[in-house]
Amino acid sequence: MEPSRRSNVSATGAVILLLVFVAAGMMVPIGAKRPPCSHLSATFHGVCVFNRDCAAVCVHESPFNIGGACGGFPGRCYCETIPPLCQP
Repeated sequence: MEPSRRSNVSATGAVILLLVFVAAGMMVPIGAKRPPCSHLSATFHGVCVFNRDCAAVCVHESPFNIGGACGGFPGRCYCETIPPLCQP
């Protein structure tokens, strides 16, 4: 017996919904607070989705950067700087 078309549509919908929840869990919440010693990356291009990609660009960008994180909407890459070197 063949599965009905309705059950195939339901299964497809469930898989898509699951993928949306997984993708949402990997993203930074909108409006997340940036560390006090952070600045917009000068070399990161595109929408920032993964913190690890942002951090890699920031560390390569300057020896004073200690990491990076995505923030805002649309996602932008903010580099974290060594606290004594922060600009007010």
